[in-house]
Amino acid sequence: MKKIINFFKARSKYFKGIFMVTVVVIIFFELTNLTKTLDFHQLKIIFRDLPRFKLILMAVIGFVAILPMLGYDIIFHRMLKRPIKTSYLLETSWVTNTINNLTGFGGFVSVGFRSAFYGGKKEGPEFLHALSKVFLFLMSGLSFYSLLSFLLVSFGQGSPYLHQYWPLLLGGGLYFPVIILVTHLKKTGILGGMPLKTAIALMAVSVLEWTGVLASFLSIAYFLDIHVPYLQVIPLVIAASVFGVITMLPGEIGSFDVMMFMGLATFGIPRETIAVWILLFRLFYYILPFLLGILLFAKNLSGRFNQRFEGLPRDLAEELAHKILVFLLYSGGIILALSGTIPRAFTELSFLRQFNPFTYHLLSKSILLILGYFLILMGRGVSARVKRTYPIAILFITLSLGYTILLDFSLGAVLYFGILLLIMLFSKQELFRKQLVYSWEMRLVDFFILGFLTLLYIFIGVYNRPDHPLHRHRLPTFFVFPSERLWLIGFIGILIVAFFMILLIHYLEQPQKKIAMPYDENRITNLLMTQGGNTDSQLVFLGDKDTYFYRQDDVDLVLFQYRIKNDKLIIMGNPAGDASYFEPAIEELIDVANRQGYKLIFYEVTEELVMILHNFGYDFFKMGEAAEVNLLDFSLTGKKRKAERALMNRFNREEYSFEIVQPPFDSQLLTRLKEISDEWLAGRSEKGFSMGFFNESYLKREPIALVKNSAGTIVAFANLIPSYEPKKASVDLMRYDKTVVSGIMDYLFIQLFEYLKAEGYEKFDLGMAPLANVGTTRHSFFQERIAYLIFHFGSRFYSFQGLREYKDKYASAWIPKYTLYCRDSSIIFSMIQLLLVDNAPVKNKTTHPLQKFMDWI
Repeated sequence: MKKIINFFKARSKYFKGIFMVTVVVIIFFELTNLTKTLDFHQLKIIFRDLPRFKLILMAVIGFVAILPMLGYDIIFHRMLKRPIKTSYLLETSWVTNTINNLTGFGGFVSVGFRSAFYGGKKEGPEFLHALSKVFLFLMSGLSFYSLLSFLLVSFGQGSPYLHQYWPLLLGGGLYFPVIILVTHLKKTGILGGMPLKTAIALMAVSVLEWTGVLASFLSIAYFLDIHVPYLQVIPLVIAASVFGVITMLPGEIGSFDVMMFMGLATFGIPRETIAVWILLFRLFYYILPFLLGILLFAKNLSGRFNQRFEGLPRDLAEELAHKILVFLLYSGGIILALSGTIPRAFTELSFLRQFNPFTYHLLSKSILLILGYFLILMGRGVSARVKRTYPIAILFITLSLGYTILLDFSLGAVLYFGILLLIMLFSKQELFRKQLVYSWEMRLVDFFILGFLTLLYIFIGVYNRPDHPLHRHRLPTFFVFPSERLWLIGFIGILIVAFFMILLIHYLEQPQKKIAMPYDENRITNLLMTQGGNTDSQLVFLGDKDTYFYRQDDVDLVLFQYRIKNDKLIIMGNPAGDASYFEPAIEELIDVANRQGYKLIFYEVTEELVMILHNFGYDFFKMGEAAEVNLLDFSLTGKKRKAERALMNRFNREEYSFEIVQPPFDSQLLTRLKEISDEWLAGRSEKGFSMGFFNESYLKREPIALVKNSAGTIVAFANLIPSYEPKKASVDLMRYDKTVVSGIMDYLFIQLFEYLKAEGYEKFDLGMAPLANVGTTRHSFFQERIAYLIFHFGSRFYSFQGLREYKDKYASAWIPKYTLYCRDSSIIFSMIQLLLVDNAPVKNKTTHPLQKFMDWI
């Protein structure tokens, strides 16, 4: 015996797996059999005719009748003297007992479940002993009622039909005294060593269990107004149950039914009434608790499966459930709205009848419209994963389900709202965003759906006007609306929904929390000086972008600069700071932005960041190339620089000079620089975001390169900016007086290269050439071709053509720059939003109405 136990213990993992698979197969076939044994047409008639409160009470009694069985598992753990989490105990106990109820097999399924749920790899004999004792007492309550029924039949209280089954009742009644006697007298072994107190407790639980069975069965007779002598029906139920246990049939289906039909017929009850009685008993005592047990079993099984595969199955399941939920809300809302708009189409067109789960009778068309529009609205909040949607959706779906059950019963609608409520309850974790950011993509989808439904409804109203010429056209008959008055009520309902829609969207958009941290110049400077940066980092001091710091142990390590447009958080360039912390910093920012409803776009970043972001699910395309000059190799000698030498000689003959001035600057200098900048702009508004603009506080931070004419007047300038990289420099703002001779900027650059080379610099960043070598061939990435078209035709600041050719005169290398966007974002909308941000005017005294509209959206 010991060898057998050790054999099974050593392979317990495999046997548990086989058991779980077997149970899943059994459940599948059991559900298949249920669909065959249940008469859904008859159920529909019953639910239509019976008062709703009676059906609800039957269901409540059926669920309450299951509760005593939880005592088996409570006592089981007390016998083992082991702690267990209450929620886990209740969940697994419900699964064990409800599935065992319906699957049958004499209680052996419950043994397998308890072993799988509560057993471990190192369980000793005490576990097996406790398990066997609980198993032995499962039928003690039925045995108790069998003995009681035997006495009732013997003294003439039972049905005459049962007299032939007295041996069955007597045999069943002798079971519990024998079990109590054996477990009390035997001191060791599987059956021995059980205290009388524990035996009585298990016996009491079993008696309560079968009391629940009888209460559920007899209460249905009471609610159906079936008048029978209960003392004579009780022995009949017990005898049929004993016979069902002996046959070990799943849920005693067949054996129990035959005996009950024959026995109840002796009381003069019609067979149709008996069929309804047994059908409702099976539904409320067996099937509904069984379905809940399956859901809990699936939850437990998925939990184990999820743990084994490190959380991936749960993530996939939650994502799938979320998509199903959104689909059900939108599709249900559209169907309901169409049902209120073209009701006859759902009776005349067969394919619409098949797709319509709703068969309302009492609801007016206007309420159908309102219900449909609200479902679509709930779909928007759920689709956006807004946390505030959850209680509203639960309340709305619950009220719809309650109305359907109590006032206008429709089996399809009950199933639809029931499934919707169930998925909604289990999808709470998927609704994590703190606010709704109503993106352009969302508005387009909602405008298309709601706009189409509204326009269709208006068209129906116009078409049904008696004097309207549209009647001369042959249109399907389902466009005929019941009455003009009903149409008007429905239209008013649409206006009411539109009002509530605005209120709800406004509510979901609150509290409009921002991600940005307060602008702190000292804090930014300290991070750049201690952690490092790049050529784009200096743009943060323009003050036209928001900032976000990544910190560890109260130390700033990484800095992002960005601007928000609609639902896009557009980050300018590579983050500044310690590159070893880029990955956790990006992960934190993505999480923070996601919770606020924003999606990230990384603009003009390098290849090293592309690899990091690709792992976070971002798509990318090449945005252009940045020119880099190798100052160590730069020289005006040689045939290649013949044109540049001639240019320098010309400017030297005309007595132009080059100078680097250090801050602080006097007001006269800044005034002259402003004059040059304004002349250069020629009335155009300055861009910001990805390039500098004229800002005195920004210019005062770093040295400025100046070009003066022979009279000593400044005619061109460029501000030097630190690259925060060793021996690398760059410039940002470059402006010149357009009245001077051509080539002035070449003169400035060449002088600057010579100056920086003498100062020990090795590289110079000439800046981006947007769209350089991007989307220019038919074999380019589709995203790059779209980006090229949008930026090429959308930029109003300067032409991209010729910029690369100009910089290529000096460039030693071209560094590719990329733009990355979230995969679930529209590439077209993302590029348009990026274009609007990159081309937005820094200041505009008279804002154009179109710009106001774009700012609003």
